[in-house]
Amino acid sequence: MSRLIETVYLKDGEFRNLKYHQLRMESSSKELFGAPNNWTLENKLQFSKYPESGLFKVRVIYDTEVKQIEFVPYMPKPVQSLKRISSDAISYAHKFENRQTLNELYQQRGNCDDVVIIKNGFVTDTSYANLIFRKGAEWFTPTTFLLPGTMRAFLLDSHQVKSTEIRVEDIVKYDSCKLINAMLGMDAPEIPVSSII
Repeated sequence: MSRLIETVYLKDGEFRNLKYHQLRMESSSKELFGAPNNWTLENKLQFSKYPESGLFKVRVIYDTEVKQIEFVPYMPKPVQSLKRISSDAISYAHKFENRQTLNELYQQRGNCDDVVIIKNGFVTDTSYANLIFRKGAEWFTPTTFLLPGTMRAFLLDSHQVKSTEIRVEDIVKYDSCKLINAMLGMDAPEIPVSSII
């Protein structure tokens, strides 16, 4: 079985949304290994030699134990266009280190910057992020996500977004979308839905 990975936002010595990462890790560990881990992410990070200034993507690779913690300087990649790709067989309910299936879909993006994965006619995620869609002043996220994202959970719990079914033909009913993940929140750039081809 592939190891799991957790990606955590670190800015100027402060980690973001650790509670949501811990919940996801516990859920995956129970389902895949039969029991939650006997360690916490917060403790593992606090005892690591983490940078105290700058913006970093923290990669925590684990199975029943933490195998590796990496601190990678973060620079968001610009995404201005998305290509719809259908895959009815895709499953990515846990954040596995092995992303081969997602990478294969990403390779089909053509001249676009990333893909929007459509499963059984419903909008799910991009190759590395959950999606939120704006209609007027309100934001919505698909109920048919692939990965239970930590930023998605935070935005739902804080009532900044609502969850709803979004079929591929519904995309045009929205004004724009954003990619969200541990590193990208509500301040992520908006992409007009006309740029989803």
